[in-house]
Amino acid sequence: MNIYGERVLLRAIEKEDNALLLRLINDPSTEHMLGGSSYPVSCQAQESWTEQQKNAPNILRCIIALRDQPETGLGTVILSDIDQKNGTAQIHLKLDEPARGKGYGTDAVKTLTAYAFDELRLQCLYADIVSYNTISEALFQKCGYRLDGILRSRVFKNGAYVDMKSYSRLKSDP
Repeated sequence: MNIYGERVLLRAIEKEDNALLLRLINDPSTEHMLGGSSYPVSCQAQESWTEQQKNAPNILRCIIALRDQPETGLGTVILSDIDQKNGTAQIHLKLDEPARGKGYGTDAVKTLTAYAFDELRLQCLYADIVSYNTISEALFQKCGYRLDGILRSRVFKNGAYVDMKSYSRLKSDP
């Protein structure tokens, strides 16, 4: 099943997406703008990871594609730490460089947010954003997410500890 937005569709990860996934994980500029850290990943390791992915009750990984071109890959949008009892999940977004600034990320976040609230019956989604990632902050604010607070010195980036900003959206939010 695909999840349809205005301009994008969210679909399952396929082996044909390995090149996109490899580009995203090995791109230093993408890694710099996200929490956590990653290490260089080989083609073989990416292929192995893709083959091992199974549906899990606490994570939903989607490729962002053009609605009229499902084979395209623009990036990923993910719900992780899905907690059905408490109705919460964390939302993550990674866009390939050529897809940035065109509204695809906004459409993907709005689409997955609506799906999480309407189909998964979640009541709160949250996103942790590196404090200097003002583009992601603006995107999530545009999608109705509100700043909950600052997680001080939460991640280590380029030789220094930096804050994370925690945003959330409730199903009851306008």
